[in-house]
Order: sequence, then structure tokens, then C-alpha cells
Amino acid sequence: MELPKNGVWTIKDSDLVEDGQYRVLDILKDVECVILYPLMNTSITVRPLAVSLDGFLELVLNRKAKKSEYVLPAHLLADEESIPEEHIVRRDKNYNLVKGIVSDRSFIFDYATQKRSLQLAKYAKKVGVERKSLARLLTKYWRYGQNKTALLPAFSKSGGPGKERTPNFKPLGAPKQRRTISVERSAKFIVREKDKRHFKKAIQKYHLKESGLSLAKTYDNLLKDSYSKEVVFAIACERAPLVPTLRQFRYWCEKLFSREQIIKERTSENGYLRNKRGVLGSITDRSYLPGTHFEIDATVADVHIVSELGAQYVLGRPTIYIVADRASRMIVGMHVSLYHASWRAARQALVNCFLPKSAYCKSFGIDIKDSEWPCAHIPAELVCDNGEMIGVKPNEALTPMTELSFTPPYRPDCKGVVEKRFDILNKEVIHELSGTTRGGQVIRGSRDPRKDAIYTLKEVTAEIIKAVREHNSSILDNLAFSSPLLTENDLTPTPLNYWKIHISKHKHELQSANSDEVIARLLPSAEVSMTRSGIHFNGMYYSCSEVKELNLASVARSSGQWRLEARIDENTTNHIYVRLDKNKGFTQCYLLPRSRMMANKSMFESAFIKDWLDTKKELTPITTTSIEGHKHRQEVTRNAKRRNTDAEKVTFKDKTSNIRQRRKEELSATTNVLASSLGDSTRDETLEPPSNDDKVISLPKGRKRRTGRGES
Repeated sequence: MELPKNGVWTIKDSDLVEDGQYRVLDILKDVECVILYPLMNTSITVRPLAVSLDGFLELVLNRKAKKSEYVLPAHLLADEESIPEEHIVRRDKNYNLVKGIVSDRSFIFDYATQKRSLQLAKYAKKVGVERKSLARLLTKYWRYGQNKTALLPAFSKSGGPGKERTPNFKPLGAPKQRRTISVERSAKFIVREKDKRHFKKAIQKYHLKESGLSLAKTYDNLLKDSYSKEVVFAIACERAPLVPTLRQFRYWCEKLFSREQIIKERTSENGYLRNKRGVLGSITDRSYLPGTHFEIDATVADVHIVSELGAQYVLGRPTIYIVADRASRMIVGMHVSLYHASWRAARQALVNCFLPKSAYCKSFGIDIKDSEWPCAHIPAELVCDNGEMIGVKPNEALTPMTELSFTPPYRPDCKGVVEKRFDILNKEVIHELSGTTRGGQVIRGSRDPRKDAIYTLKEVTAEIIKAVREHNSSILDNLAFSSPLLTENDLTPTPLNYWKIHISKHKHELQSANSDEVIARLLPSAEVSMTRSGIHFNGMYYSCSEVKELNLASVARSSGQWRLEARIDENTTNHIYVRLDKNKGFTQCYLLPRSRMMANKSMFESAFIKDWLDTKKELTPITTTSIEGHKHRQEVTRNAKRRNTDAEKVTFKDKTSNIRQRRKEELSATTNVLASSLGDSTRDETLEPPSNDDKVISLPKGRKRRTGRGES
């Protein structure tokens, strides 16, 4: 059995020695004994013990003696380079005093077995030190491991740190120092147990609350509650009151209450968990495979935008939705819109997340390959907050494809990856744009950022897309420690490389997405009309090859228009998805040339046109000309009615008889027309005014008409 020197053993239920920890100083085979040093004895001078070797081995075999460890003091665990020079000098001096005797086995046996050791006295006289001093050095040497480091001075314990002192008549600590000789400072206050109770009561009453007072204000209330009599009496006597100082109060606040207790008491439980608690773990500890968790969240962008149809119209700040992969920190989906955080906007971000990105980027003037942003997958779990995603519709739409996971209220740290992506986008792009609010850090009296708004929604979205691609290719140090695949394949630790290498090695939790299912489930639904001019939606017209082949526009012109189900991609007006047959899927329909003014814009611009048109109608519901015309017609009607009062006495037959003759008479009276009767009296001839040669030209005769009254 191995019994190394300097080993530490714990002995229990033994007849040889007392229970406790012992260090093996030496094994003397000549006398068959083991020299043990009792570590549980804390006296400044402790003698070792000598026990039989067989007896100690029997304790080990019976498991009454077990190996253990002895914790060395902190001052003995210092690096050689960090030890002060004066400590090294003292250590070496002490070691030189004992090194001539600690290696003498006869001395150790004699010292362990005899009550008085003559060898120790002789050696002490030889080296010129007292016997007790030498005994104390031997005790330290044996207790702390039998090397010269054990003799380092323990100055870290000087002064009794951590021990509370009880003052008698002299106050503890440094006295009050005066800066000039002419001023006499007041006596220093001695803090007693009664004063500590006053301190504790005041701190609990005023300071240790969620909205508690500061320590300075609490100190004022302490004097008012507990030392008011002394203050009033001292003022009457024209002397300084003998009360504790603010410095003493602060000192005892830290002594009576731990820092953790003060933090917890002055913060709500929710606030402590969010902002004050220790963060030893990370949400990425269990999510090291791409696709295990996607996080989605929204924020209002820190920039104001204008309309594409009129730069003078400020539209406010758009809402940014981001979907991020927790393991790779990859931004896998995004959406920028004028809608507030809602299911309508979130579903657009999820569509972007689940489908290829090349077509999406092209609609904003950015040409990329799908391999440059290879994210078109459904995760195993989608992490979101208790907001727009907790409704019935999101569950119905997403549950068949993925599992929804909701974070607790007021705990953004549970989806810290996507929260950090917002911070990165703000710093890298948005805060550099004209019209930015810089996160609300607007100085009073500074220029209103809305006056500097110059970017459209499409331009801001394009800049964010570029920033997202840059982020996906940027180096993140934490990724190098998340998976060994990057180092094994000598890849730069970027989200894009992390994503690609794990997919190529089939180490992921991603699911492929069916584009038809994503469009049908997630894009916002709408009703469109099949008309003679094409498929009408929101003032715009669309068509596709199937509409032309079936000649549906002609059918709508002949039989009337009808409703169709559609899905709207709010990022662009260039296309919509329409279900032309209820038993088939959705067909992509493209914008017709007649609606070219709205081409390459977002659906929000068509909504803006409608709002703009409504405002114009509200400004002028009717024109002033129509009002004047209406009043004039009413006046003419009243005059005609007054003029027609005498005509009511005439019968209807008299009113309607001989109309042609009366017309001729009216023409003769009101116009410059010469009427002549040539031939039949019923024929009307209208002659042009005579020319200079008095020549009369006859007009062609019209067909004779017969009246219902038998006139000829």
C-alpha cells in the first residue's frame, strides 16, 4: 500500500489517535513507525505524533483512515513573481533557520516522542534564536506542506480582517483630520449597539424599497427620527451635535446588509431577474445546431421615411421584423413595413424566412444567388413573445409546420439573439441614415428628424438587406467556441460558414418548406375581382397566361365580374397570387401595363394613393360651381312656376294643339329667319339670309311627317 510523505489522511473511530486530519511527515522503517502531524490542532506550537506502522496500515485497511485534502491559505498559493520582495527575504531567512533540523529523522522522532527535546534547545542556541520561535516555525513548516513556501508571512491576516471590534472610550478608525490649525473639529462619534439598531431600522424603513430613498436622504431621516433631541440641544448650546456621520452610516449599511440583499430589496423581482441577476448560462447552451430554435421579434426603426409618390409626405417610422437562428446567429428572415407589430406583418417575415431570398432581394434592386443567403427552411421550434403570435390565427397557420414557444412577459433576454441583431442593425445602418432618431436620443431644441427624412420604404429596406448580408458574413468570436466543425474545416467563424458547414455535415434541425403551402398559409388573404380589364385589386390590374388562355376577361365582360381568393405579398406590387380554380393552387399573376405607375413599389404605396384620394374628396366634397348652378336652377324653377299660373286655366288639348304653327311664330319673333310657305303649308323652309345679290336659295325638303292627331 502506498503511503507517500506529506499525504493527508482523515482518521475516524481509531484507538491510536484522536479523530481528525493528519499529515504524514515521515515513515521510519527502523523503528516501524509513522510520524503524523495533527492538522486539526490550531495552536501556534504543535508537536507531531509517532504511531506504529502496522497500526496505521490496519486503519487504512479497515477504512478508518481515508485520503483527504488540506486547503492551504490563499497567501501560500501566490505566484513567485507576485510575492513582494520583503516577503521573500523573510521566507528565506526563516527557512535557513529550520532547514538544518527538519531533515534530521532522529530529531523528528525524538521531538514526537519526548516531552522535552534537548536537540531543539541545542539547535536554537546554535542558530541564535529562541526555542519557542523555532518551535513556531516548525509548526508552520509541517502544517503547510514541508517546503519553504510554508514559511511565507501571513500578512494578509494582519489586523484581524472581518472581525468586529467593540470600542470602549476611544472611537475606532482614523480620527477627524483638520486642514488648518485655526479650526477645531468636533469629537468623533462612537457607534454603539443601540446606534446600529437605529441604523438598521432607518435603512429598512427608507432605503430598502423598490422606490426607496438614497442613503444621504435616509441619513437625514435617521437624524430626525433617532437623534433629533441631541441636534436641538446642541444647537441651543451652540456646539456641534454628537451624532453619527454620513460616512459612518454608509459604512454600517454595508456591514449590516450584504450587497446582494440591498440589490434585491431595492429592485422588484421582475427587474432583478431581468437586469440584476447573475448570468452564468446562455440561451445558446442547448441550441448548437442550426434550425433548433428560430427567434422572431419586431421593433420600430429609428428612422423616418417618405412616400415614393411624393417626397413631401412623411410616413413616419417603419416596423422591422427579424427572424434569427439561435445557434448560428444567422438572420434567416426579415420584413420592413408600415404596419405596427402584428400578425399581418409577422407572417410576411415568416414567408421571407421560409422561402428563397433571391426573388425577394431582386424586388429591391439587389441581385444575389440563393447560395449567398441560403436560408429557406422551417425550424423545429419558433421562439416568440406573448404578443402578436399568441392568437388563434398564428397557431392555426404555424402549428402544422413548426412548434411555437412563447417567452415569459418582460423577459427579452429569453430571445437575446434576435434582440442583439436589432442593436447591430441600428449601429451599422439605421443610425447613419438621414432622418434617424438615434434611438430617441434627441436633444431638446435640436432639429426635428422628420424634417430630414429623405428615404423611401424601399430604399431603407434595401439598406437593411445589405446590412443583413454583411452581418451574416462577419466574424463572431463566440461561434469559434460553439462547434468544432469550423476549426476542423479551417473556416472563418461567420454565421454563413457555420450554417453551411452544419448543413453539409447533416447536423441541423431544419425542415424544407413547400412554397405553395407557405403562400397559402402565411401570406395575407384578400378578395380580388375578375373584370373585363383583368384581375382587379386595390386599384391595380393583374393577369397571367391562364387568364389569357381561358379568355376570362371576355367572360367577365359578357357575364359580369366575380370574386376570387388571393394572397398578397405586401413587399411588392408587381405580382399577387390568385386561386383561379377553387380545386387548384394559387397562380402568380403579374401587373398589367395599364397599372405601370404602381410598378416596383410596395403595397403600402397603393394604400397611400387611396388615402390621398380620400383626403382630396374630403377637402372638396362638392364644388362651388355646382352650388351656384343648383341655386340658379331653383330660382329659374320658382319663376317658371309663377309664370305658369295663368296657363293652368287652359286645357291640355289647347296646350298641345297646333304646335308647329306656334313654333314658326316663335322662330319669327325670336330669330332672324325668313319663313315662306312654298307648296304645301305643312312644309317648313328655312331660308338663309339674303346675300348681296338678293338671291334666295331653297333648302332641301324634308319627309312629310304624320302626327297622331291626323294632321296633314
